[in-house]
Amino acid sequence: MAIKIAGTPVITDAKLIGTSDGNATFFDDVNFTNFHPDVQTIPASGAVTIGDSDDGAASSQGYSAFSFVMTQNLQFSFSPAGAFSDGHFGSHFTIYLDRAAAGYTPTFVSQFAFTTTPSWSSDRYWTINGVIWPDGVARCTAVPFDAVSTPSSSFSNFLDGGLTDRWDNTDNSYGSGTPWAAAWMSFIHNAANNRVNVTHGHGNSRQGSTQVTTYANYTGLTGITSVEVQYNPGSQSCSGSNCGSNSGQSYGPLPTDDGYNAGTYYNCNSSTVFFGWSAEVDSSSGNDSHTYATFNSSDPDFRIKIVCNEGTFYSTADVGGLSVFCNYGPSAGFNPGPGL
Repeated sequence: MAIKIAGTPVITDAKLIGTSDGNATFFDDVNFTNFHPDVQTIPASGAVTIGDSDDGAASSQGYSAFSFVMTQNLQFSFSPAGAFSDGHFGSHFTIYLDRAAAGYTPTFVSQFAFTTTPSWSSDRYWTINGVIWPDGVARCTAVPFDAVSTPSSSFSNFLDGGLTDRWDNTDNSYGSGTPWAAAWMSFIHNAANNRVNVTHGHGNSRQGSTQVTTYANYTGLTGITSVEVQYNPGSQSCSGSNCGSNSGQSYGPLPTDDGYNAGTYYNCNSSTVFFGWSAEVDSSSGNDSHTYATFNSSDPDFRIKIVCNEGTFYSTADVGGLSVFCNYGPSAGFNPGPGL
């Protein structure tokens, strides 16, 4: 920065203020490279030393910008105590006050005059500006502000029990031909929208299928290197007709029949992971078919894991027991429920 008079620079970062004819002035040998006041730390006593606006002597040791981080409740005062001199009238000062995470309370001697006493507890950080009036009182304003926040990183849970965010995992069917009933949940990372799509559904041979997609949303996660999901049933089993490799569906009757073992993470970053449970009966079998899973282990029933620059994040869901049942014949049988 430069200041010119009649086109001639008189102050620059490299120029001393003073005369070039050898006559001493107040500004001789003063190099103005920074036009901002030095910020002084208020001593532990809380005494604020304000500069004398008329006194240029170095011995005055007065300042106009202060900072203080509180370590206890404290009363602030002026130094020296008592009335200001005429030279202080009109002096401005600023205090940058940090009440610390503990939220200590500042108080001020009567020479600090606020229109109303600030509600210090509302904020941690305060900027206090004051000007000293001819009556020797510093009229002050106090402006609160919050700390500059950094982008937060989070990964929300899913299936939180809302009306459209529940998994109906019990179903039944009966009839001739090949009656079936099923329930499923699938996972795929949707990087473009910062979330993992979770599709859950159920269905049967008499009424068809219904499924809903919900989301595990994340914010502030960068440099994602893996997205995986696991399921953790307490137990699961198929009994009766068409168990094991005899399932008439393209999946199940248990996720283990499709290669998905409980408690193991599977990559859903770029391809869908599908956990399906099904029950099916055909005309050649006189048995009912029942597939169930209890979700009562100490681990979350479903858990998604994201590894990224910010660390490892999890999104979880807990669900009720699953039971799909079907029987061959003209009337519905009884679904025994999970674990029976």
